[in-house]
Amino acid sequence: MKKIFSLFLVANILFAGVMNFQSHQQKPALLMVDPEKIILLRSSMDCIIWGDFTEADLPRADAALVQLKLPRSHKQVFSKTITRYRVYTAPFGNRQAAEREINKLRNLGFISHRVSETGERLNAIFFGEFENRAIAERLLRQLKEKSEVSAMIHQHKIELRKYLIFDTEPQIAEALSHLTDQFPDSNMEQLTCERL
Repeated sequence: MKKIFSLFLVANILFAGVMNFQSHQQKPALLMVDPEKIILLRSSMDCIIWGDFTEADLPRADAALVQLKLPRSHKQVFSKTITRYRVYTAPFGNRQAAEREINKLRNLGFISHRVSETGERLNAIFFGEFENRAIAERLLRQLKEKSEVSAMIHQHKIELRKYLIFDTEPQIAEALSHLTDQFPDSNMEQLTCERL
């Protein structure tokens, strides 16, 4: 056993010595650089910004961009967070009870509504989503004055995303401009973006 250990020890020492000797024998490769051929890229470039999209709209927007077969890349980035206010009732025991309440509310003049079909608010009646809390509060007041339904306001935040498209040639820009027809709530502008 001692002989085997000694043999491995000697072999390792010889191997390390040979590797060390070879590394000192090799000359470092000289990097040939032609200074006239070095091109410095700007840290930013012209791009088209297209947005703003909710999480639900993103798959459709992605599909529209894929259809254009852009020659250069694009990326999706965070745009902003917005706040919305939902007016809704407490959940009803079942869908039929919610439908009966909708009929009563329709007779009182409350037409815009939908019944939640999933989640913790299953069978609750939603009356809309508003950008302005004052409008949501006005609707809530009207509901309480005209009906006996138990309603409330839920504030929630929505993250919006936008696309940075790094193709600004005229024919690409023309093709992209038609996307705003497919997505009327979106806007498109040409700006300067950081290079990918």
